[in-house]
Amino acid sequence: MINYKYDFIPAGDQGIHIVFPEQINISENQIIQELAHQIQSEFNYEITDVVPAYRTLTINFDIRKTTYYEFCLKLKNFLSHYVSDKKRNQGRTFEIPVCYDSEFGIDLEDVAAFGNLSVKELIKLHSKNNYFIYMMGFLPGFTFMGNVPDQIAMPRLSVPRSSIAPGSVAIAGKQAGMYPVDSPGGWRILGRTPITLYTPSRPLPPFQAGDWVKFYQIDRAEYSAIKELDAHGEYQLKIISG
Repeated sequence: MINYKYDFIPAGDQGIHIVFPEQINISENQIIQELAHQIQSEFNYEITDVVPAYRTLTINFDIRKTTYYEFCLKLKNFLSHYVSDKKRNQGRTFEIPVCYDSEFGIDLEDVAAFGNLSVKELIKLHSKNNYFIYMMGFLPGFTFMGNVPDQIAMPRLSVPRSSIAPGSVAIAGKQAGMYPVDSPGGWRILGRTPITLYTPSRPLPPFQAGDWVKFYQIDRAEYSAIKELDAHGEYQLKIISG
């Protein structure tokens, strides 16, 4: 049973948005992630793609095999009999090393001041939290995560930077993320991970929407050592649960 209201909205002539209440909510998003898996399995013949997001689930179907109205009826019937799989909802928790050196954490001072904290206290608060991956997007391998503790949930920059280094670990309000490639961006940068988050030859990261991330602090020497191992494919991310 789904405890959230939802609506169906057409997405072109071969797509449907299932839209849930407008909020950043882990329980709601876990249902969306689970529905994505179940619908993909149940309607594999008609479906061409399933895209879960913060509060929406977009389903693209093959117009040669069904119509919008026929598929809506099937989905409504399926959702009315939905049963949650609590085991799938748990996800995995990945440990991600982060160097909070001032060279990497270019917004550490500002975010610490925003939260009335020392930089050391900010790092401790940021790294003790577990962050849920709501969705992947914006860039290949970019993680939209939450929830950032209220005390340090500083809004994004009013003017984005033209270039953010790959591996940058950032926040924007209640959201957290990791930049997989060099790109423009307006999020507040707290540190950098030595892990390669995206390459064309390895486009899929080990984690996905529905998983969790736990950051832990490393120093510059550890950063360099892990980066070297990772470059040779010799570093394995630790999964601490799931």
